[in-house]
Amino acid sequence: AEGLTEVLRILNDYNIDATFFVNGNFMRHNPEAVQELAMSSHEIGSLFYAYFNMTDSRYRLDKEFIKRGLARNEDDYYALTGKELALLWHAPYYVVNTDIIDASIDMNYTYVNRDIDPLEWAWAMQDYGRSGLSVPQMVEKIMTEKKPGSVIPIRLGEGKEGVGALYSNLDLLLNNLMEMGYSIVPVSVLLDRARR
Repeated sequence: AEGLTEVLRILNDYNIDATFFVNGNFMRHNPEAVQELAMSSHEIGSLFYAYFNMTDSRYRLDKEFIKRGLARNEDDYYALTGKELALLWHAPYYVVNTDIIDASIDMNYTYVNRDIDPLEWAWAMQDYGRSGLSVPQMVEKIMTEKKPGSVIPIRLGEGKEGVGALYSNLDLLLNNLMEMGYSIVPVSVLLDRARR
């Protein structure tokens, strides 16, 4: 939950509602943070029950497994907060295949994909002698790739130094986007606008 309180404060300061995605592991380890999110004005979607690459050939997943994982995440969120998740989700790492899309449809979920990868995960590679992007470089990458309707994922801290560094400089990104005339809205608003 590292960074959540700070991100919620910044979003509140800018009067922005956003979409957060939570998974079962996050809920089990951070129940207070999940309750804080549930009490906020933000939209909360599913990041599946477990966090792993669902398209990795080492796993044999089918549509029914995915549906059970989505349902379990819903149940756990409701048990913890007394509220329902928005019917929005994305798989860990934003991977996608036919079973993922078919399970989404069967469960009345909308699968949310990103069109920008800020490369925050590259920070973790620094532990292995690889260099990641600095926060200003991440913001520059986003500003170069963004377009109306873009979904810009921002990871909260995961216990590794630097991972999620973008969230700690969220105001830099928000200021850049707003100076360019963009408004930041929840995913459901983007979807509603796209349907018009």
